Amino acid sequence: MKIAIPTDDGRTVASHFGSAEYFMIVEFEDGKEISRRLSENLHARGHGHHGYHEHYEGHGYGHGWHHGNHGYGGGYHHGYGEGHRHGHEEVFASTGEIQAVIAVRIGPHMFEDLKERGIGIYLVRPGTSIDEAIAKFTAGELRKIEPRK
Repeated sequence: MKIAIPTDDGRTVASHFGSAEYFMIVEFEDGKEISRRLSENLHARGHGHHGYHEHYEGHGYGHGWHHGNHGYGGGYHHGYGEGHRHGHEEVFASTGEIQAVIAVRIGPHMFEDLKERGIGIYLVRPGTSIDEAIAKFTAGELRKIEPRK
C-alpha cells in the first residue's frame, strides 16, 4: 500500500493538500513502512505556491462531505472563474499510484477526485509531523473520511 502526505518541509503535514510543495510517498508492506520518498507537487509548481487559491476556514462541510474529526479541516476552493476545470492530473502524476492520503485539509473538488479514484482520505490536526501521522495511520488511530450519504 502507498499513501501520499502533503508537505512543504519534508517533516510536517502541509496545511492544504493540493497546494503543498511536495508529497511524501510512503509505502507499506504487511502493515510496516518499507520506504519513503519526496515527490515534487507539479500542481503547486504550475500554479505558484498558494498564489491562485482563495482559502476559507469553516465548521461543517456544506459541499457533500465532512471530516468526522473534531474541528480538523475546513477546506478551500479555487479562486478561478467558471471556465476553470478542476482537473488534478498534475497532483496524481506527482503521487503516482496511491491507495490513501493523510492531510490537514482537502478542498471539495480534490475530495471528489480522490473518492472517484477509490483513494482513502484520513485527516490529522495542523502541525502534525509526518512521523506522527504515519504512526497514527499504522496504529489504526486515524478515521477514514467518508462523503455524506
